[in-house]
Amino acid sequence: MAEWNFLTNHANVLLCVTEEPDIRLRDLAVKVGISERAVKRIIADLEGSGYLSRERQGRRNHYWCTAKRPSPAR
Repeated sequence: MAEWNFLTNHANVLLCVTEEPDIRLRDLAVKVGISERAVKRIIADLEGSGYLSRERQGRRNHYWCTAKRPSPAR
């Protein structure tokens, strides 16, 4: 029987970043079980959609979830 997940990779990445805002992409990829390249694409998707923001702090990024997602353009 094949394994399945209730949450999408996007949701898993968002949850992991919420739990550990200073996580490295490499560690995030291992935690979610996907490639580092896939994590980069998901982070870009989440940032572009307004769910996630990031700020450079030294040599690392600090991520945070925005409380309110912007409404779609009409």
